[in-house]
Amino acid sequence: MKRLLHSLLGLLCTQVCWVKGQQVQQSPVSLVMQEGENAELQCNFSTSATQLQWFYQRPLGSLVSLFYNPSGTKKSGRLTSTTVTTERRSSLHISSSQTTDSGTYFCAMD
Repeated sequence: MKRLLHSLLGLLCTQVCWVKGQQVQQSPVSLVMQEGENAELQCNFSTSATQLQWFYQRPLGSLVSLFYNPSGTKKSGRLTSTTVTTERRSSLHISSSQTTDSGTYFCAMD
């Protein structure tokens, strides 16, 4: 029997965040899934990203940088980050989710 994996996904500042005049929007805002399922988070930004990063925070834990990915695709274990600067978007794909993946995920750019 699969255990439910509860992952709250979102930005720390809200669904839409303004940084130095740049708008960053992430979706979905929240996600509940079963262990073993795949998930993908999208991050759209209003101007070209020069320093895009994905972060993760466990409940009551410290902030962890997952990827620094200004362009292209990077992979680390079950996580894959893809940034397409010409389309002003980035995605974070989590494959075969585990209960340890529960937490808050967000993208940030400068």
